[in-house]
Amino acid sequence: MDPKKDYYAILGVPENAKEEEIKKAFRRLAKKHHPDFNPGDKAAEARFKEINEANEVLSDRKKREEYDAVRSGAFSGGFRQEGPFGGPGGFGFEPGGRVYHTETVDFDEIFGDLLRGGRGGFAQAGRGRDIHVEVPVEFLDMAQGTVREIRYSRPRACASCGGTGRSGRKGCPQCFGSGAVRQEERIKVKIPAGAQDGSKIRVAGKGEETAGPAGSGDLVITLRMLPHPYFRREGSDILLDIPIHYSEAVKGAKISVPTIDGRVMMAVPPGSSSGRKLRLRGKGVPVPGTTSRGDQYVILHVAVPGLRTEEFLNLVDRIAAFEDPNLRGGWN
Repeated sequence: MDPKKDYYAILGVPENAKEEEIKKAFRRLAKKHHPDFNPGDKAAEARFKEINEANEVLSDRKKREEYDAVRSGAFSGGFRQEGPFGGPGGFGFEPGGRVYHTETVDFDEIFGDLLRGGRGGFAQAGRGRDIHVEVPVEFLDMAQGTVREIRYSRPRACASCGGTGRSGRKGCPQCFGSGAVRQEERIKVKIPAGAQDGSKIRVAGKGEETAGPAGSGDLVITLRMLPHPYFRREGSDILLDIPIHYSEAVKGAKISVPTIDGRVMMAVPPGSSSGRKLRLRGKGVPVPGTTSRGDQYVILHVAVPGLRTEEFLNLVDRIAAFEDPNLRGGWN
């Protein structure tokens, strides 16, 4: 938590924003600046870290209250940056016109329990909180399975004070008494074949770290399936719309059809109409935890020729003689 930063401005929400507003703003900005959508863009990566940091604070009620209290100067009536942490004298408050400096003032006197969430520092906390991240995954990777490297920001015990938040009798100047510092983590995760949009993967011990006996929290990854140009999913089944010629619909044909395993030949029965659904057994998505797979359904769409030549229209008139006059039944 950095009280020098305006987390509300970073997420573009008012200071009285409700939890749902903060959540929506974070998702919108995180998707826009996520490193996976901006490969090699260092500015986007830095912006994503900043957005994630802001969300970590504002989406947690306790952290938000602490942050608001520090920003409003609730402990002192003023806030300034000085010395090695911002200017000539230190990082401190100005109660009654007096300036506290890091080299002479006990941090515990200034910050109290605010940043540590209770006396004893980070090391005495309970189990670390879970960290939740959303990861966009390509359609085919979700269907066939893959391994992804996940990058996220994780609070870890401060190495300087061992997570206690203290340095001797004073608060630790490295973590400002919180006992924790935020670090970027990278972890490789196996995404199982057949994973659904919204599926969650839990990685034990990779959440918020604590030096206490209760242990660290978990990393909870929510998978978000990106749309495919022409495949759609319904559970473990795949749907595909495909156009066919009028002659193929009338006479029947064998056509090449794409699947997640590559192209296959499929028979179009004679007399097929638009909307007819044909099944390719076992060409869907693997069913997690089993050896079975769903099916692929091919939905036919008969393409009507756009020609308007006299020869073609005469041919259409000849075909019309074979059409069923009661096709629409009572609608006529």
